[in-house]
Amino acid sequence: MRILIIEDDKKMREMLADVLNKSHTVDAAASIEDGCELIEDYRYDALLLDRNLAGIDRGMEIIPKIKRRQPECAIMITSAYGGVEERIAGLSAGADDYLEKPYDLRELKMRLDGLIRRYAPDIITIGPLNIDMKHGTLSSNGETISLSKKEHDLLFFLASHPDKVFTRDDIANAIYSDPSAMTSNTIDVVISNIRKKLPINPIETLKGRGYAFKNI
Repeated sequence: MRILIIEDDKKMREMLADVLNKSHTVDAAASIEDGCELIEDYRYDALLLDRNLAGIDRGMEIIPKIKRRQPECAIMITSAYGGVEERIAGLSAGADDYLEKPYDLRELKMRLDGLIRRYAPDIITIGPLNIDMKHGTLSSNGETISLSKKEHDLLFFLASHPDKVFTRDDIANAIYSDPSAMTSNTIDVVISNIRKKLPINPIETLKGRGYAFKNI
């Protein structure tokens, strides 16, 4: 799962990235402008957004933009403004949750993970294959299938967007923190390894276009 943090406080931004990097791919931006550039280049499962950027109440400006471009992205606002009217304004703008500063990092992570799960189907079943999107597990006829981290991330990324075609670059940007360090056939190799481990092949190759998860 890929998360975008937009937070202008450098110390807070780095701390959040460090905590969330343990279980997600994380990008961080210090401004609305930098955040918008990242949204143009990557697909995100969640956005963690500081409402009061650079001392100005600008954080909510980006919410309609990302919801139009990536409607499945869960958005959490963090803000020192904790009044009822402020929370209502944030949720009315399209945010999925609103967390008042200061907050406990454990609570933030739990709430953010909960939002991500909310947008994902619980279980995808294809023949004997069960993909448990809620718990991140994979099984066939009751037997657990083990994947490497990148195999897991790639399969679950595609499964989260059935029938949508993704290029190799799209996939690399979604599951790798540094796509530029990859070789040209990295994604092909990971997909080949996934196919060898599954009883059926839910990943379709579309020549000249990319890959898609076929929920058949």
